[in-house]
Amino acid sequence: MKTMRVDIESSARLHLGFYTISASGMAYGSMGLAISKPEVTVQVKKADNLKIRNLTQVTIEKDVKEVMKRLNLPGAEVNVLKAIPRHVGLGSTTQLRLSIGYALSRIYRLKYSIRELAFIIKRGTVSGIGIAAFKHGGFILDTGRLLSEDGICEPKNPTEIPGVMFRRPLPKSWRFIVAIPRGIRGLDEREEKPVLEALETNHRLERELHETVLLHMLPALAREDARNFGRALTKVERLVGRYFSKFQGGEFCCWETEEMVNSLLDGGAYGAGQSSWGPTAYGLIEGSKRAKKLLDYMLKSAEKVGVESEIFIVQPRNREFSCRIVESQ
Repeated sequence: MKTMRVDIESSARLHLGFYTISASGMAYGSMGLAISKPEVTVQVKKADNLKIRNLTQVTIEKDVKEVMKRLNLPGAEVNVLKAIPRHVGLGSTTQLRLSIGYALSRIYRLKYSIRELAFIIKRGTVSGIGIAAFKHGGFILDTGRLLSEDGICEPKNPTEIPGVMFRRPLPKSWRFIVAIPRGIRGLDEREEKPVLEALETNHRLERELHETVLLHMLPALAREDARNFGRALTKVERLVGRYFSKFQGGEFCCWETEEMVNSLLDGGAYGAGQSSWGPTAYGLIEGSKRAKKLLDYMLKSAEKVGVESEIFIVQPRNREFSCRIVESQ
């Protein structure tokens, strides 16, 4: 009798802030993009009970069990070969759970769409960027969250999860320098909930965000103009950081991230910011040679200012996750 194994590979996303905070019946319209690493790789086979094999340094057991529980499945053999670091602003939980969930749905022939799957396993309730990065890759604007008189609406069905409003592949020559300060964690979902629910409407901020994204960022992307895209990106990040400053003690989550963002800009990045709640900082540059030069600058700068960090170059990921089915006797 043949046995089937499903291998799934995906990778991290950068959350670039919001194009709107609160306006016209919606809140937190997100922007983001998929990057080539860190990666998540899982291998899943059907089994009578749950067997988890974790080959990473990342804690993943709770998420595997939660996905199994929500899909109401009897068992599986789940091997996690690679995982994205937790609570650093790279969207680790969504990529891990969707990877495991999709593999299980193929093995058990559940026939859920990725959107339906995300709703069942409780992903995408805050932002649709992670789901879209998994499913499509590229640069994404989501549809934001619905607002009622009582505040932000929790999704009651898959159609209410923030979906893709705009998606475009990023130029192949673009590179991002990613810097993850060690020993610092960003807010988790429980911690971010009261922050996001404390909505304030600021018409001037909304106008600045809308103008920057619609009149500068998106046209620059369409022209493949990295410099002006980066300039607009930096402005959005600063505006959003200023809005959340009372919750995170400044425009950034910590002084280490602020140092990394400033160093990226000083070193020649066209744009830079904090991904999600941090501490990951990132900067945009064009071309492999410039990226290597900026990486060298950042390694020296981090040592100089005393920020112990993991710093590396990534490319945009303009494609969906990969799925491979392996059959054996």
